[in-house]
Amino acid sequence: MRRALKKLVFVEPKSTHLHVYSRVPIPRLGSVLLATIMRAKGYDVRVYIEDIHAIDMNEVMSADLVAISAITSTAPQSYRLADKVREAGIIAVMGGTHVTFLPDEALEHADYVVKGEGEFAFQELVDAIQCGEGFEKIQNLSFIKDGKAIHNPERPKIPNLDVNPIPDYGLITGWKPGAVVSIATSRGCPFSCTFCSVPGMYGHAFRTHSLDRVLEELRIHRDNLYTFFADDIFTANKKRVKELLGRMIQAGLTRPWGAQVRTETVDDPELLTLMRDSNCFNVYVGFESINPRTLKLFQKKQDLAKIERSIERFHSHNIKIHGMFVVGSDEDDLETIAATATFARKHEIDSIQFMILTPIPGSPDWDTLYAKGDKYVISRNWSLYDGHHVVHQPRRLSPYELQMGAIKAMQKFYSWGGIAERLWKRDVYYTTIRYWGKKMIRDWWKDEENRAHVQWLKERLYSEKQSLGQRALQTIGVPEALLQEKVGQLLNTFLTELGVKVVPLAERLVEQAEDALARARESVDCLIMPVVKRVEQGKEEVYAHLTAATEALQARLEKLPKVSFPVLGDQGPIFEPFAKIGLLVTNNLEKIRKAYRKAGVTEGLWEVA
Repeated sequence: MRRALKKLVFVEPKSTHLHVYSRVPIPRLGSVLLATIMRAKGYDVRVYIEDIHAIDMNEVMSADLVAISAITSTAPQSYRLADKVREAGIIAVMGGTHVTFLPDEALEHADYVVKGEGEFAFQELVDAIQCGEGFEKIQNLSFIKDGKAIHNPERPKIPNLDVNPIPDYGLITGWKPGAVVSIATSRGCPFSCTFCSVPGMYGHAFRTHSLDRVLEELRIHRDNLYTFFADDIFTANKKRVKELLGRMIQAGLTRPWGAQVRTETVDDPELLTLMRDSNCFNVYVGFESINPRTLKLFQKKQDLAKIERSIERFHSHNIKIHGMFVVGSDEDDLETIAATATFARKHEIDSIQFMILTPIPGSPDWDTLYAKGDKYVISRNWSLYDGHHVVHQPRRLSPYELQMGAIKAMQKFYSWGGIAERLWKRDVYYTTIRYWGKKMIRDWWKDEENRAHVQWLKERLYSEKQSLGQRALQTIGVPEALLQEKVGQLLNTFLTELGVKVVPLAERLVEQAEDALARARESVDCLIMPVVKRVEQGKEEVYAHLTAATEALQARLEKLPKVSFPVLGDQGPIFEPFAKIGLLVTNNLEKIRKAYRKAGVTEGLWEVA
């Protein structure tokens, strides 16, 4: 069916959650680039980036087509907007990283989904809507036909980025020239950090704009306050970036700038000198962790020595550092999170962000954590997938402890002491940034959804204690079949470390007389009931026997207080189920963590940390 299209509105909804640079919005380029392309083709276009200006719903509802960009944390409000648009009979198109990897979900709200790089697919889609045909030929497009989702093949990545025009920021409603501007000189990332979706979206191949094109864009924005080079890794090709910086200096295009870089940037003295001389104000460095085990897990290919060296060398060239850390990996505990904040203060990193490990669609972690099911993913509320809320189950600490540990680490850095350090150095800018960081944390706690999420995590941890009351348990019955498994042996050692008497309950107890059962009931305070969540390959019969034995004991000891304990097969032990049982014995979480670590070492499950 043909549709006449004249007015196109592009929208980037605002994330509902705060971060340290919320007051200094750096707009993403997708919407304004598409709007620039479509205006050149004769369309009436509007662009709303909600971080810059509120969305005018009258303008949105007067459009023939509304294109909505969604990252994972903005998906809920993006979907709500798409629903309103469709209800009004307007065509809703969605794009962005989130819907690229979850097009079926997006098609519940939108007429069309443009996946991956959308410049050519979007133009072809608008042409197809005008003609009423040709949708099946558009690569990167998903749509519904005859009630069935159609996902067209992926389009090759754009080899020459110069085919795209320079984005016209003047199209953004509320845009004020002279503010912060984003300029992308390349796409793609050659690295494979497990938590990142960039290679999934833009590929590992490093594709670039010509330097002439970059310089032309810099000239257009030569009076802006600050330029953010929006490359995934700005210094990935050191030879190219050195030539760019040299030409910027030669042309006098040296307004303050910043970019995302890696620690090995500092290994090139010439590059560092050019960065300083071209007026690099700050760099955003993905340090990720000071925990060597976590760095290895993230496939980060750097160590603590590299991190320390990069901090020293950037600072020696008067380049400020925004340190980005990811907390909550399977190798992290509360001690490493707290130590990271101490490290950042000690080494005078100028500003930081602690991002809680989040399985973003398109990242390797998404495939890994989601493949393991509910054991790992504890919330599918996309608005919480912003790196500031725990949505997965870490291995060495509970989700509640991770949430509180990340907040306390931020509080430790963005403290009055941290603010005073910058004030003493007469660094007005970072004194202000650190004050904003402190205020951001205070404002975070004022948000009802944030408080509710923290309370929910706490209730998960204390659920067994709340169900059994406040009485501390001294004797706990455990099915003998569980104690024969590695996780059961760990549980036995853990409880013993806490001073609990573990009573093995044999399967044959089921067949004994009532007086023997009564004695068994009197000898234990509660019964641990293993629940098989995942069967280890090759041990199907063992787990079937464990389930049968547990069910039999439960039936004969029905009046005994019971605590469920998940058995996760080849996924190994997880701290939170142990913590839930430990809280039945003591309210001291630190004591519980120490007992768990000591039990793990005793049972040979991990080395001494």
